[in-house]
Amino acid sequence: MSAYITPITTAAILFPFLAALAVVPYALWQYRKYGSISKLKLLVVFSFSFYLLCAYFLIILPLPDRNVVAHLTTLRYNLVPFTAARYFFKTTVLNITQPATYLAALRQPGFIQPFFNLVLTIPFGLFLRYILGVSLKKAVLASFCLSLFFELTQLSGLYFIYPRPYRLFDVDDLILNTSGGTLGYLIEPLFVKLFPTIEQLNQEAEKERNIASFWRRLLALVIDLFIFNLIFQILGAVIKPLATQNYGIYLIGVFIYFVLVPMLAQGSTLGKKLVKIKIVAVNEQPVGFGPLLVRQFLLYGVVFGNLDYFLPLVLKAFTAANGQHLAFYLTILALSGIVFVLCLLNALVLLLKKNSRMFYERLTKTREIGY
Repeated sequence: MSAYITPITTAAILFPFLAALAVVPYALWQYRKYGSISKLKLLVVFSFSFYLLCAYFLIILPLPDRNVVAHLTTLRYNLVPFTAARYFFKTTVLNITQPATYLAALRQPGFIQPFFNLVLTIPFGLFLRYILGVSLKKAVLASFCLSLFFELTQLSGLYFIYPRPYRLFDVDDLILNTSGGTLGYLIEPLFVKLFPTIEQLNQEAEKERNIASFWRRLLALVIDLFIFNLIFQILGAVIKPLATQNYGIYLIGVFIYFVLVPMLAQGSTLGKKLVKIKIVAVNEQPVGFGPLLVRQFLLYGVVFGNLDYFLPLVLKAFTAANGQHLAFYLTILALSGIVFVLCLLNALVLLLKKNSRMFYERLTKTREIGY
């Protein structure tokens, strides 16, 4: 049993990290195509990814010692079809004329190993038809290619990391894996009876295209901050004065990237453009220069400026003061902390209530919409 539990446990540990890397490109694709992300579709897609990771680990783990593998004398491959069937009838207690032997035969290695290879790819065929809607021929071909990839991984000694194969390349595995993928494809209609179709999930997501949800806005913000800081890092490496923590230079950068760019791009920064949202007036007309300038200054100049420039400067002065003017510095830090906490609470309201707006949007009578 540990031969199955260990690979699955390993996949469960690694999957959150791999999934985190895939979240941004997947979210960008979803937002650009449908304007929203279906939670159920997200669960299905990432379940498929987790299944593939588990399947891969099941065929390579546990990893043996290289010295042990170098001294193996076991067969490297089997090219004779249906060897597994002959091995089953030869090694198990099965007697066709004695039904009492059926259940016992199913518990023996001669059945379990081939059965595992059949079951291994059933989810693959099912997911292919459910998520991608492929034809039967494509599902069979894809299942064969997946199985061939697994077998070549084993035949190559994990891509020549090992001096020789530590698992058998078996033509029967190709047959069983391909059959399993085909079976998964055929039983997919039963799965659809329990869950809505992908088309239905996409239609539901399409209905929210014009809504700039919290997560959609957050992704755009993260992308914008990444691009903005990357530009500053590059400029700072080329022009040394720009590398200093200069609040005035920071505000100039904010004006160029977060005010001028949206004015020229119909209310969208680069991040917002990627997820298809834009800043508009409350009546959904193009935002004016004045409201946009104040809005962006409040968010990037005050909120992020407080975190990136003001707080570090106060903390540095507080440390250098050696306990002097304690009440003054504590008051300033408390006020900065209050501003930060209020922003977080406002963001929490935005997360929980779809039609709410951030404080800088209320003050400037602006909002964000999808398109």
